[in-house]
Amino acid sequence: MKKYIKLLSLALFAVISILSCKKTIPGFLSDNVRYSADPLTVNQGVFLISNGIIPDNSTPPFKITLLNVRNITTGAREETFFKEYDVPVWKTAYNPITDTTLDLINKKRAFEKKVPFSVLEKSGQFLFTQATENVPPGQYLIDIKIENPHGTKTYMGVCKVILNPVVQYEYVNTPYFIALPANSETGIRFPYDDQWIDADKGQSTTITLNIKRVAASPNQIVLKVLDKNGAVFPGAALERRPSGNSFLKTLSTFAYKTTVTDTAVLYDYAQTRFPDVYWDSQSNGLNCYYRIYDKYIASIDTADSKNWNPPSQIPYGTWNKQPVKLNIRFNTKINQPGKYIYELRLKATKK
Repeated sequence: MKKYIKLLSLALFAVISILSCKKTIPGFLSDNVRYSADPLTVNQGVFLISNGIIPDNSTPPFKITLLNVRNITTGAREETFFKEYDVPVWKTAYNPITDTTLDLINKKRAFEKKVPFSVLEKSGQFLFTQATENVPPGQYLIDIKIENPHGTKTYMGVCKVILNPVVQYEYVNTPYFIALPANSETGIRFPYDDQWIDADKGQSTTITLNIKRVAASPNQIVLKVLDKNGAVFPGAALERRPSGNSFLKTLSTFAYKTTVTDTAVLYDYAQTRFPDVYWDSQSNGLNCYYRIYDKYIASIDTADSKNWNPPSQIPYGTWNKQPVKLNIRFNTKINQPGKYIYELRLKATKK
């Protein structure tokens, strides 16, 4: 009996020894790694960092590598995601109050080569830079590889990215003017002068503000004012609007340089968004206020209330009982760097 017990013990010891020699794979790497934002919507030319991967109990640490970005329609690799482009970088924070010359701005700003898109190795966060302005808008699938103590797996189409075209500019509110007697600050309320037609197009019954991006550089706004017949007002006609012992804001408040010409006013700006977000929380926000004095105005039109049917019918009658001046207001945002033409047409005014 003792002999059998001894033989059984030896056999059991041999089995345990064999099993102990088999290597155990540490950790776990799930097949269901994913992203919380899927699809992830990104705006062209805008810096963005996404959330990282949801590891589904996979064992850290991770080494996450971007493999490919594929056009969802064609399946082809989008090479522009992998090219480097010059991107402006602020070495120290831009201050819209004190950085008032190009020399001061350039001391803080540099240009670096950056790719539009990368994946952070440890977290899997997606990093989009301003260089995405060079990537065609569309929908893309992201392929990644993840390594951890357990092994390596490839995740095809782990997230869909929707790259929206940049919104070059925005109308924050609808431009308008109010006429005032030359020697008074009390407005003359013409019929319909404060009823809007289309705020999305910068159009009211008395003013239309047309905006067009005409070049990638310099960063400049050219503000031109035209009367109802297309005659151009000189830049000097656009003066600041008084408010107590001071003046209200104009585009000059936000720009680092202002140049007045015979046909326009030029505003050079440092960066987008313009005006800087600093101004959002300040008094009157981004509103720009201008005044055109009576010496530049021949007449103002009034609305024919009996036949008024905007926008198809907007009959006007001429009002020139006394000299008048104009108070103008508009509010816009520039989101993409470049040169813009602001054409402000006074639809009820004759120069």
